[in-house]
Amino acid sequence: MSNTFDVRVGSTVSFDGFLCTVIEIAGDAVVLVDGTKKTRRLRLVELLRDASNVSGAPSAEPALAPLALAWADATDEQRDEARRKAGHVRELRTGFVSGMPKLALPHEPRAEYDAQLADIHERRRSKAAELGITVKTLKRWEERFDEGEDLALLDFRKTAWTPALSGLDPRWVDMCRRVVEENVRGAKRTVTATLAIVLARLKRDYPGDDVRIPSDSAARAAVAELTRGKGTFGASMRAQRSIETRPPVPYGRLVATRPGEYVVLDTTPLNVFGVAPVTGKWMRAELTVALDLYDRSILGLRLAPVSTKAVDVAGVLMEALAPRELPAEWGERASWPFHGVPENIVIDVENLKALRFRRPGILPDTIIIDHGKPFMSIHVASVCQRLGISIQPAHVYTGTDKAWVERWFGTIDEMLQELPGYKGKDIASRGEAPESEAVYTIPQLEQIIREWIATVYHLRPHGGLVDSQLPAARMSPAQKFEQGIAVAGRIRVPTNPNLLLEMLPVVKRKFNHYGVEIGTLRYNGDIVGKYYDRSRAMAKDKRKWQFSVNPDDFSQIYFNDPDDNSWHVL
Repeated sequence: MSNTFDVRVGSTVSFDGFLCTVIEIAGDAVVLVDGTKKTRRLRLVELLRDASNVSGAPSAEPALAPLALAWADATDEQRDEARRKAGHVRELRTGFVSGMPKLALPHEPRAEYDAQLADIHERRRSKAAELGITVKTLKRWEERFDEGEDLALLDFRKTAWTPALSGLDPRWVDMCRRVVEENVRGAKRTVTATLAIVLARLKRDYPGDDVRIPSDSAARAAVAELTRGKGTFGASMRAQRSIETRPPVPYGRLVATRPGEYVVLDTTPLNVFGVAPVTGKWMRAELTVALDLYDRSILGLRLAPVSTKAVDVAGVLMEALAPRELPAEWGERASWPFHGVPENIVIDVENLKALRFRRPGILPDTIIIDHGKPFMSIHVASVCQRLGISIQPAHVYTGTDKAWVERWFGTIDEMLQELPGYKGKDIASRGEAPESEAVYTIPQLEQIIREWIATVYHLRPHGGLVDSQLPAARMSPAQKFEQGIAVAGRIRVPTNPNLLLEMLPVVKRKFNHYGVEIGTLRYNGDIVGKYYDRSRAMAKDKRKWQFSVNPDDFSQIYFNDPDDNSWHVL
């Protein structure tokens, strides 16, 4: 079999799906003409880019496994056998086992293999008699030697690849696979119980057929092969369900080229109990964060009691879109980089999603779906649209779509283990009464997390921050941010910062002569004198005025004057 092809004038080659004829070769370029008489000039590198199809004619011989791979898979004994055969072929052809007179052994060439004393036929007969094989077998050795020398003389019957499970009854394998797949949503079983269920179902589904049942050791090996990488009998059921949602193809890679290009939002239950500030009772909390993909910096976060609401998501986005002053007690090295307005936000469609109105005239603050997850309110999505921010949903129950923030949740959990009230990742990791150890309120826990991010996380080297130009450099999120800004040379900021106020939740109240009352708090400002004796509209349900409230700062509220759409602080 020839493994070469001559590209010369008159040769037929395949290019761009057409059979073409070479009409000229000039240096490293060729000129082709196709069946429509269209000519084109190409460099040889373009023509040979798909070398497997350059000859223009399909090979009549089946493709063989690469010899180098077969050699790597062979045992030492099989390689020694191939070298021995190759030495015999070289000796009968040249008189020397090495094939070269300069590397001749002391007794070489032997008289029966000396080319000056015996012709090739006599040498073949002598070698066949020496090895106790036929001349025909020796000729086959020579043919294979011409294809690849030592490598081609391997015994491919012993090195041939055999697919796993190929020797088992397909019906048994199929039933075993179905039982394993069904068990992902159920309780964990042992291998023994799984094999018993498989046997029972085979008897039920194939009562008259003789299904070959493998031995116990072979069956267990087959089950191990079917469940490889799935954690069926070792991992928790939660981990198994997570593995099941993995994409069937290798993971892609979302690459950010500058800070603020991609921001990932996600929510997770916090594995530490907090204390309610008023009642003093322990309570759970959920952490929502916005993480920049380029430098892994945390742009905003919110710790919400019990569960996350749409207002918490809005607070995280507002924090990510506005620069932040850090407390002086955190020290000069504390870092919380401002990344500007992001171009893309990746969200979990089960956690954060734009919603529709439940009924005309009502804008809900949050909707709880059957999975118990809050949705992003539509006014937040509207502000993102006006700022040019693209909201990209992640796949449902697919943690790999937002693996960076999932990994960060693991990092923050390591820090939380040092706090009183830590309850562990699951029931199996929980202490006797972790809720009785809780001493920090929810706001205090949030402050602890913020300080740790600014003084520890943003300043220490991050294993995922690698620069292809500096592969040995270890950078922190703050250093990676500085490098990204130096390379990109820009930060996108909103032209109207007041636009961010539209993300805040809206409450409706009256203008009284003493100001605006929300709960037990009263707010006052210059704008009160303009509207305190006026209703917003004559309709009964539209008489109250609208005020935007920041849940993180109750010291002031915001009012938009409908006369000129200017914002006022009360």
